[in-house]
Amino acid sequence: MIAIVNVGPHDDPDPTGWRNYEVRINHEVIATFRHKREHGLARCLKVAANAVADARARELQAYFGDEVGQ
Repeated sequence: MIAIVNVGPHDDPDPTGWRNYEVRINHEVIATFRHKREHGLARCLKVAANAVADARARELQAYFGDEVGQ
């Protein structure tokens, strides 16, 4: 299962304010990002996709070092 989970803050009085999100595959967190609710679902999905791509790039960079991107 792929999930985008709002992890808070849940006590913010602004219902459209900034929130922290996790992208999960099953129960494993693969990326995190911040999103302001008023920006809407489409933007949330784009930011989530970018966070996943960035996390994957960092993972590859850590594994392969300077060989990545050559």
